Amino acid sequence: MKDARLVHRLRRGDVDALHQVYHRYKNDLLTVAMAVLCDPYAAEDCVHDVFVHFATTPSDLRANRNLRGYLMRSVANGARNWLSRERARPQPRADEQGRCRQCDNPARRLAVAEQSAQVFEALAQLPAEQREVISLHLHGQMTFREIAEALNLSINTVQSRYRYGIEKLRALL
Repeated sequence: MKDARLVHRLRRGDVDALHQVYHRYKNDLLTVAMAVLCDPYAAEDCVHDVFVHFATTPSDLRANRNLRGYLMRSVANGARNWLSRERARPQPRADEQGRCRQCDNPARRLAVAEQSAQVFEALAQLPAEQREVISLHLHGQMTFREIAEALNLSINTVQSRYRYGIEKLRALL
């Protein structure tokens, strides 16, 4: 089913349409949230929060042209808000900061490849602004122009954040 039809059904409060959109885009949205947050549990919460918002206030859905892009921006904005809230909280002790929640679960440890973990660790070391642009471009498959519009930035700023972020990733990896 076309996204325009799903958006129309979502605005009318159609629960089945919400399920279809969730199942169609959840993996892409989780990837973007994970790339921004570097925490699988927070990423899942972020994606679910976006869908809870749409379920409770379907008239707020403002996707006219590109539902996937709109959802990606919503998740990226939600992740950025989550990071802002986390910065306001007291920081954990140094011995707790280095631990990765994925490593606590043996089943997850088997599922996560070493190379993927290294990339996420390197992404986590980037400034949030660079990490967001990189994840939206690579994982979200958004153009620099789309990212600039979504984040209300100039395209030059978006391209610079991407370039500097990629350079830092190369140095870290």
